[in-house]
Amino acid sequence: MKTYRRILVPIPANGQGDILLQRAAELAQGPRTQMLVVRVLDTRSGFEPDGPAAVLPGEAAARRAPDVKKRLELQLARNNLGWAEAKVVWGETKVLLADVIRTWEPDLVVACAGQLPQGIAEGTDILTVSPRSVFRRLAEALHHPAPGHA
Repeated sequence: MKTYRRILVPIPANGQGDILLQRAAELAQGPRTQMLVVRVLDTRSGFEPDGPAAVLPGEAAARRAPDVKKRLELQLARNNLGWAEAKVVWGETKVLLADVIRTWEPDLVVACAGQLPQGIAEGTDILTVSPRSVFRRLAEALHHPAPGHA
């Protein structure tokens, strides 16, 4: 198995972060592995601010960022990844992820399918987790009784 030193895990807003973190933890072998877990607050909105006192999307995200970071750190602790670095950024998701990949230069990116920009991670291994597989596993768990419980 290949040893990864720098693993990037972008956490989506759709609640699949624990699965990504579990996969990344399986691949984080060795004491010298660094892991950066990023949560992007998407500031694109479908409407224009109303009036001069309106809160711009970036301002709202900046106010939410400390609470989101606390939740992200708790999520890391629940997954035995308290040693990983948690980071919250805001803006357009794919642009920010492309920037993080370019600047941090990870060996591996663990992300949901369709979350990453096309062709940005040349020379970087990418492990994508399909949302369908998550729901399929949940459905299987709910529809198959435990052994001895027919």
